[in-house]
Amino acid sequence: MAKDATAKNKNVYTATADYKKVMSNQGLLTEAQHKKLLQGESVNLSNVPAKQMQYLVTNNLIKN
Repeated sequence: MAKDATAKNKNVYTATADYKKVMSNQGLLTEAQHKKLLQGESVNLSNVPAKQMQYLVTNNLIKN
């Protein structure tokens, strides 16, 4: 049962302090995702293109 819960949360991320400084626009995120990240909320990013995710993770702009 715990395995199912972790699978559901696999694509949920929160913004780091750097995200709030660096990301002046939403990039390839939806407007709603960008606003929630700026507010410090957790967001499901399963529909974000791989290149955008790689950029965000590599530059420590989001965390799991």
